[in-house]
Amino acid sequence: MLKNGVNNKMIDLDICYKKRFKKNDLVWKQRVWAVLCQDIFQDFISSEDTVIDFGAGYCEFINNIKCKNKIAVDLNPNTKKFADKDVHVLTTSPDKLLVGLKGKVDVVFISNLLEHLNSKEEVLKVLKTAYDYLSTKGRVIILQPNISLVKEKYWDFIDHKIALNGLSVIEALEMVGFKKLLFIEKFLPYRTQNKFPKSILLIKIFLKLPCFLRFIAGQSLFIFSKR
Repeated sequence: MLKNGVNNKMIDLDICYKKRFKKNDLVWKQRVWAVLCQDIFQDFISSEDTVIDFGAGYCEFINNIKCKNKIAVDLNPNTKKFADKDVHVLTTSPDKLLVGLKGKVDVVFISNLLEHLNSKEEVLKVLKTAYDYLSTKGRVIILQPNISLVKEKYWDFIDHKIALNGLSVIEALEMVGFKKLLFIEKFLPYRTQNKFPKSILLIKIFLKLPCFLRFIAGQSLFIFSKR
């Protein structure tokens, strides 16, 4: 079945995610992502940018970011149900995007996708695809669970296959040609719908904390540019 543009033949993820994410969880995630986009990600994305969301899922990011052109990429046809009207949804894998987009994308966003891939070779392939589609001054933004932070809890989800930490993601990005702009090891809790108190104000306060005080953080943020 399908997860964020990844083919999972042995796991029925439609059933998996219906059990994992209740309706109230999805509503809360949209509210959290509205804050993340407004307070964090919008600083790296302009109103004139073309942005592609690899493995867009429920479109929490691409719906909330402000930019000129929004493209959501996911193999799951249900992604269209969650996309706003200004989002162009491509039901395909990242490596089969329109050739005409190569070198014309300003930002590629990847959230909680890499750990679902089948091999580290696939991780490098996705990152190389992002590199190829970005313009000369393009940027990739990755939000990723970090096994060094969450330890064995990384495997609480049956669809997690690849173990990645901060250094391994950085090395992979540099291998395909990216240059580091920003790396925040302790960025977000592992599961925002459980760990975040249901308060927008408290979320904003958490994001302003210095990293050494983010004790419950389990996800890292990577922002890299083409060399």
